[in-house]
Amino acid sequence: MRWIAGLVIIIVGAVAGYYWYSLPPTYPGKYIVTADRVLTMDPKYPQVQAVLVEDNEIMAVGDVRTLEDLADVEIIRLQGTLIPGLIEPHTHPIAAALLGSATDISAFKYDNRVQIMQALQESADSFSVTPWVLAYGWDPIAIKDLTPPTLAELDAISPDKPMLVLTQMMHEAYANTAALKEAGVDPRRGPMLRELEEINRVVSAIPAPSDEAVELLVRKTYTDYAKAGYTTIGVTGAVGRHPNPVGLLQRVGLEDNPPVRTYVYLTEDQLPKWRFGGDDRFTILGAKFWLDGSPFTGGAATHEPYEDSELVLERLGLSTGHRGDLSMSDADLLEKLREVHKRSGQVALHAQGEHAIDQALMAIAAIQAEDPRDDIEHRLEHNALITNEQIQRAADLGVSLGFFVDHISHYGDQLESLFGKERLDRYMPVRDAKDAGAVITFHGDHPATPMNPMGTVETAMSRTSTSGNTVVGVDQAVTLEEALQAMTVNAARQLGQEDTLGMIAVGMKADFTLLNGNPQVMMPQGLRLIRPAMTIRNGQPVDTRFVSWFDPELAIKAIWKMMMGDETKPTST
Repeated sequence: MRWIAGLVIIIVGAVAGYYWYSLPPTYPGKYIVTADRVLTMDPKYPQVQAVLVEDNEIMAVGDVRTLEDLADVEIIRLQGTLIPGLIEPHTHPIAAALLGSATDISAFKYDNRVQIMQALQESADSFSVTPWVLAYGWDPIAIKDLTPPTLAELDAISPDKPMLVLTQMMHEAYANTAALKEAGVDPRRGPMLRELEEINRVVSAIPAPSDEAVELLVRKTYTDYAKAGYTTIGVTGAVGRHPNPVGLLQRVGLEDNPPVRTYVYLTEDQLPKWRFGGDDRFTILGAKFWLDGSPFTGGAATHEPYEDSELVLERLGLSTGHRGDLSMSDADLLEKLREVHKRSGQVALHAQGEHAIDQALMAIAAIQAEDPRDDIEHRLEHNALITNEQIQRAADLGVSLGFFVDHISHYGDQLESLFGKERLDRYMPVRDAKDAGAVITFHGDHPATPMNPMGTVETAMSRTSTSGNTVVGVDQAVTLEEALQAMTVNAARQLGQEDTLGMIAVGMKADFTLLNGNPQVMMPQGLRLIRPAMTIRNGQPVDTRFVSWFDPELAIKAIWKMMMGDETKPTST
């Protein structure tokens, strides 16, 4: 295997040369940083000129001259807008890493069914690192002519290799006969898989990539979060094909200088194996439970039925009067929530429809009545159709509300066909939640959407679909400051980290995001064009170069296992 040794030498040499050539800046242990503008999210001092940083902490804020009097240190002058480090409170890094290697058939890339079916055919005919054909992003809501694939179509594209096609929100999928047989599912049921239990049964039949390959992909995804402007992520369900997903996130998160801080919510099967707690690099906060499904597959557990529209009846294939079902009984939810609450853990509850939100609030109220705790604030996730009454009840219970506002940009043109005009006008009612005094946050639920936090800010302010044809609940718009608060100080509170993260203020961690423009002077529709120029975590610029995440030894082991199987392992280099 001389060629492997040669490959190792080439890779190591190239990496070493690139490393020394492109070293990122390193800041001194104590310095003053200033920018064209510094937005603090601190109501006492909303905008300052400069920040004094020592090690990983903010020591003072004010104008440059005042801070110079406090400390005779280097002044670092940045171009752009400096804000607190952005926080993504609801994301799935392992799933994002793995789906990044699947064939992209999303509406972000294609416009019609013919293009997508051709992409599936090309994927089936090309080389892949797994014996399955995997595609991600099937989106009948965003692409009008995207009728469901038949079993015959999928079998014609891939007659021998198992094929799995995941929808954009991952609550529905389609499998060919070979994939269904691999999973022990009768193909006569048809290709469609609805919600997580059915999908996971087929996904579990896919040969898992090597642990080394998954870890490399996750490490890259962590740098992707930093490149997007995030300094902290909340992993609401450590899901993904790996024998120990929580352990993988812990290993990556506990490195000396990880790109982002990691706060994890366990899935039900992980709860018995892990304790809650950690440090400011990696912490397990509690658990995540799903109470209903996606609005875009018919899975939202609503009070009123979905609309009897062509979209619902024909393209989604739902019946007249359809309502989504709850994922568990009240008794099951109470038992699960009680166990986590008793362990001083926080629960994040996926709830899209009003029926699911009712169930969530009932359970939280019951558990809090049994065991009142001021130190635990549970969360509701997505909240597509939450009502004013439910918002007020959540605020009274101290429950934070995370909104997936990018539903509006990606699916705004179709929402009326799903839920009608009245529910369209109150879809993702962020303004009502803000006015009720609830803690509100925004999230991207990656990989369901691309990482673009300023795009999320734009949507929260404009409430406009990507096409520009639909404004969803114009009176639910928020201001720029409120949108940035949702993604900084409010997100820190939702993760229980408000004492150290989310603001540029004395005593807080020195986490910053530098934007390459001025959001204060732009119309909302242009905000998504502003990009992060860099992130600073613990007072130092985050290294997002290739060499920061690429590990030659992991890569060599991954390649070896792909070629030889797990039985033969190369000698460690």
